[in-house]
Amino acid sequence: MEPHLLNRVYIATLGCPKNEVDSQVLARCLNETEWQVVNSIDEADVAIINTCGFIEPAKAESIEFIWKLLEIKEKGHISAVVVTGCLAERYSSLLAEEIPELDAIFGNRNVCEIPNLLHEVLNKDESSTDKPPFIAFPKDFQTNWYANPTKSSNSVWGYLKIAEGCDNCCNYCAVPGIRGGLRSVPIESLIKQAKYLIDSGAKEIVLIAQDTMAYGHDKGQKLLPELLRRISDIEGEFWLRVLYAHPRHIDTDDIIALTETPKVVPYLDIPIQHIAEPVLERMGRKVSGKEIREKISLIRELRPDIALRTSLIVGFPGESDEDFEELAEYLDDGDFIHGGVFSYSREDGTKAAGMDNEVAPRDVESRKLLIELIFNRLRAESNRGMEDQTVPVLVESGGTRANLRWGRTQYDAPEIDRMVRFYGNATVGTFVDVRIIRGTNYHLVGVQE
Repeated sequence: MEPHLLNRVYIATLGCPKNEVDSQVLARCLNETEWQVVNSIDEADVAIINTCGFIEPAKAESIEFIWKLLEIKEKGHISAVVVTGCLAERYSSLLAEEIPELDAIFGNRNVCEIPNLLHEVLNKDESSTDKPPFIAFPKDFQTNWYANPTKSSNSVWGYLKIAEGCDNCCNYCAVPGIRGGLRSVPIESLIKQAKYLIDSGAKEIVLIAQDTMAYGHDKGQKLLPELLRRISDIEGEFWLRVLYAHPRHIDTDDIIALTETPKVVPYLDIPIQHIAEPVLERMGRKVSGKEIREKISLIRELRPDIALRTSLIVGFPGESDEDFEELAEYLDDGDFIHGGVFSYSREDGTKAAGMDNEVAPRDVESRKLLIELIFNRLRAESNRGMEDQTVPVLVESGGTRANLRWGRTQYDAPEIDRMVRFYGNATVGTFVDVRIIRGTNYHLVGVQE
C-alpha cells in the first residue's frame, strides 16, 4: 500500500488553557514527524479537535464543533476528523456509537503518541464500507512532553503547565477521572521551557495546572515556592502569574513566595467555589470557610494591593437560601475583583451525581445572576478606583486607529480579565506606563506617559 500523502493538520482547541498547552505540545510533536500543522481549516487535509468534557455546556460545544468539521469533511474539503481531549477520554465508546462518521478517537494522556496513531488511521484498509472510528488511548501522562520547549502561539505571553491531573477529588468534579491523579512536571523541564518562552519574546509566563498549589506533592515535596523563585531568577523583564490555586493547599510558605518573589505579579486566582461550611463539606473541598477567610486575609496583609480572582458554583445540591446569602455577603466584602460563577452541573461518575436535595433550576439561575451582578459591581468599582493612577501595562496589540493600543495591567490575567485601551505609540510586547483616565464597567481607558 502506498503511504498516505495528505499530511496537513489543523488543530481546533476548546476548553481551558490546559487544553491550549496540550494542543501546543501536539503541534510540536506533529511538526517533528511527517505532519505539517496549519493555521486554517481551509489549508488542512486532516482536522483534530481537542475537546472539553468538564461540564454540560462544554460537552455541547464540543459536539457542535465536531458536527461542523464533519460537514466540512462531507463536502470533500478534508479527509479525516479526529477527536481527542477530555470528551474523548471520558466518552470514547459513546462518541463512536453516536457519531460513527468520525475517523478516530484518541485519549489525552500522551498526545505525542498521536502522530503515529494518526498515520495508522490514514493508512488503514479502505475497502470496508462500514468503518467504525479508530479508538486508541495513548499510555499514561509522560512528563517528557515538556523536555523540549513548546513555543506559544502568542509572542507576548505564554502558558506553562506545571502539572497534570488532580488528587483533590472534589465530589462534583470529573477531572480526576478524565486526567488522572496529580503528576508534576520536573522542575528542570519547566525552567527550560520558561527560558525558551522568554527568549522567544514572551513578557509574561502564566503557571497553570488543575491545582498549582499542589505542585510537587506527588513527589512528597512542596515545590511551588522553589519554582517561582527559580523562574523569577531567569534574566529578562517579564511578569510571572499563577492561576488555579486550590485554597486547600495554600499555606504561609506559598503566600510568602507569591507576595515577595520578584517578578510574581500581585494577582492570584483562588477558586473557592463557595464559602458556606455545609456546602463546602458536601462538595468535598477539604477546606473550611474559616480557613479560606484566614488565608485570604493573610494574603492581603502581606500584599495589600493584590488582585484576587475566584470561581464559584451555585445551586450545588443542598445549598440553602442561608448558604447562598452567606456567599453573596462574603463577595460583597470586596476581597475579589475578578470572578466567574457557574451553575452546578451534574456530572456522570462523581459523588455529587447521586446527591439529593437538588436546587430548583429557577433558583439556580437567579442565584447565578445575582453573583454575576455582584462581580460586575466589584469590577466597575475597581476600575473607577484606578482613575488618575499611573500603572505599568503590557502592550498586547494595536488598535483600529493610529496611536491606539490594547494592553493589560499586572492585576489582570490574559484572555479572562479586563483590558486597557490607551493612546500612545508603544510597541507590542513592551511594558509602558499608562495613566488611567477613565474606568468603565468592563475596561480601563488611559494615555501613555
